Amino acid sequence: SAMEDWEKPDTRFRSNIEVVNGHLFCVVSLRDVSNVYGARDRVGLFVRRNLLLLVSVKDDDGSIPKAFEEASRRLNPASASLERLICIFFELLLAKDGSDLESYDNQIAKMEAKIEAGTTGKSFNSEILSLRRRLLIIRNYYEQLLDIFDAMVENETDIFVAKNLHHFRAMRDKIARLSANAQLLRDSLVQVREAYMAALDYNANRIMKVFTVVTTVFMPLTLIVGWYGMNFKFMPELTSKYGYPAVILLSIIVVIVSFIFFRRKKLL
Repeated sequence: SAMEDWEKPDTRFRSNIEVVNGHLFCVVSLRDVSNVYGARDRVGLFVRRNLLLLVSVKDDDGSIPKAFEEASRRLNPASASLERLICIFFELLLAKDGSDLESYDNQIAKMEAKIEAGTTGKSFNSEILSLRRRLLIIRNYYEQLLDIFDAMVENETDIFVAKNLHHFRAMRDKIARLSANAQLLRDSLVQVREAYMAALDYNANRIMKVFTVVTTVFMPLTLIVGWYGMNFKFMPELTSKYGYPAVILLSIIVVIVSFIFFRRKKLL
């Protein structure tokens, strides 16, 4: 039963919604999108025909009664309805979510700039995963609200006036857009992580290429060292006064030729 939600700890993403015997009841967990790990307000909604009862289950900052009072003031007396009051109330609760999601978008843009500039740092992957988890919590929060408004739009027991259901549809569409934006940001983070991993692979390949070039340059030098390290008795270079300078010159020529070769092949 949805009534049990009064006493349950605030640990779940979704709310239990009860629509029966001409009434709708649910407990909604409200999140601050800019601080998803902060304290969550909870509000209970009990709705019958022409009756709305809001109960602040948990409200540390007093935002719920403030939002309801503001919704009441904004309600146009000429077109006042229970449906419109509920929608204005939730619009106020979600008023800054668009700008909060935009701030997450800016964070992702900064991450992309860091990848391009090569200034990601060791904790960059953890930052990506942390932001993805936050966006998952936000998306699940909107899915909870969508469940509630879906139940209101269905209006199974004729709790609401049929001609006023368009208010719920409009509000549901707005929440659906917020949910889609949150999911889009999560998908963008997947691309950011792929770009980050590609950048790591590219840097690793560059390092390996340098090692390969250095190893290739020193291979003929190693051959020269090994060749003249044999110390056979009849090696004329060992008794020549120009032998040592000649080997030095040969080594320098090998390095220069190798460098020119790799430059032309665009390996350096």
